[in-house]
Amino acid sequence: MWQTQGKGIFTDNSNPSSSTLQCRIQFLDDIDPFSSVNLPEPARPPSFTFLTSTILSNQIHSVHKILDAPHNISDSTLELCRQDGSKTEFGPYLELDQTLDEQREDIEAFTQGFKWSIVLRTQLNVRVQACIDKLLNSDGRELRRSLFSLKQIFQDDKDLVHEFVNNQGLQCLIKIGGAADQNYQNYILRALGQLMLYVDGMNAVINQNEVVQWLYSLVESNFRLVVKTSLKLLIVFAEYAESNASLILSAVTQVDQSDKRPLWSNAMKILNEMDNSGTEVVLLIITLFNTVLSAISDQDTFYDITDSLEQQGMQRCTQFYLNRKPIEADLVEQFQIFDVRSK
Repeated sequence: MWQTQGKGIFTDNSNPSSSTLQCRIQFLDDIDPFSSVNLPEPARPPSFTFLTSTILSNQIHSVHKILDAPHNISDSTLELCRQDGSKTEFGPYLELDQTLDEQREDIEAFTQGFKWSIVLRTQLNVRVQACIDKLLNSDGRELRRSLFSLKQIFQDDKDLVHEFVNNQGLQCLIKIGGAADQNYQNYILRALGQLMLYVDGMNAVINQNEVVQWLYSLVESNFRLVVKTSLKLLIVFAEYAESNASLILSAVTQVDQSDKRPLWSNAMKILNEMDNSGTEVVLLIITLFNTVLSAISDQDTFYDITDSLEQQGMQRCTQFYLNRKPIEADLVEQFQIFDVRSK
């Protein structure tokens, strides 16, 4: 039986076909996928009476008309939204080819005890395609604004992450990142870091080694913030699953072999700068080495890595950083771990 929840009024009649749900309705103007607008309108929403045994696709036209929403009706969908104090929270998208009765459990779980509404907004796949099109076809200030907004978009809507990675969104970011300046790269890295917090996002990175290759290639950047962020994301990736270590090694091999350089040359170049290398970057590099090596079970592969590092001066670097003053405990600990592990 439908229960009264917040401002929603559920009415069960003796005739199941006439069961209704009266609740508030609003729209979210998200036609521009990079718009900063994230509050539903109007502030004083009207009520609408849904037929709970009629599929929503037969009722969304009436919702659209009452709200006078700016959306193209064929691109629209419905989503639950609730108020938690002054905070607006979006919830599950409703399936338009189903009735409210068929989705009762999800509705009750999300709305119980809250003031809530059903919001008309743009379908996920339409938003994602508009997002990718804008990224690929913008430049200058418009591209900068879009890339800057991307992290927040992923943070606000985890469902969009799933659609984004399934519609070649990662390839889009890598394409832009490969030709962009350091500011654009920083925005992309911020967005990628947010995306990797979600299972769908991390799995997409796991399945697309080009992303890992791009992250490793950025270790060679002249801009320290880009270097630090890319190293942090590689560590997050390595720590997510032991099997990811082999994916990092594949990416490193692909990048370095294509440039006819020894493995990990990007990172070793920084370590060999010694006094000119910032402590944080050095710590990130040695932590990444240790994380990858700890997950490599094949002995030949393990020694391929350590031999390559040794040939590039790793022993000299280790002694330098172990003896550098003032002593930095975290750095010393990681180099000691490497020294013991590589023997």
